[in-house]
Amino acid sequence: MTTQQSKERRGLVAEFFLFLIPGAFFFIVGAAYAIVTNAEPIGTMTLVGLGFMFFFVSGFLWLTSRRVDFRPSDDEEATIDEAEGDVGEFNPHSWWPLVIGIAASLVAAGLAVGWWMFGLGIAVSIIGVIGYALENNRGHYAH
Repeated sequence: MTTQQSKERRGLVAEFFLFLIPGAFFFIVGAAYAIVTNAEPIGTMTLVGLGFMFFFVSGFLWLTSRRVDFRPSDDEEATIDEAEGDVGEFNPHSWWPLVIGIAASLVAAGLAVGWWMFGLGIAVSIIGVIGYALENNRGHYAH
């Protein structure tokens, strides 16, 4: 493949379509739901909101594809050994994603139960985000 061809080809193609297709689906279903239910507001906005969420991620991936090189996972004729090597740096076992997940559950439940639970969820999420961000600055995996 020449350099000119590699500049024309973009990475993240599979991921882009992985979010673009459901986004279009939810917009179509949202429009059909609005017609069938005589524009019932909660369901219509939920389906349209899901479409916007998928399109938001798809747009982010499209913008990112302009900066990312073409990867073997984007090439249909690539072999497995072309994608070998380091992927990134990951913590072997971290409890902070669990704390952040519990915090997100508390925030979501707080919207239904009461503001006291919402505030508790915000406090736990702040602790979780700070702990996750500073995890590699102390302890066994500090660098």
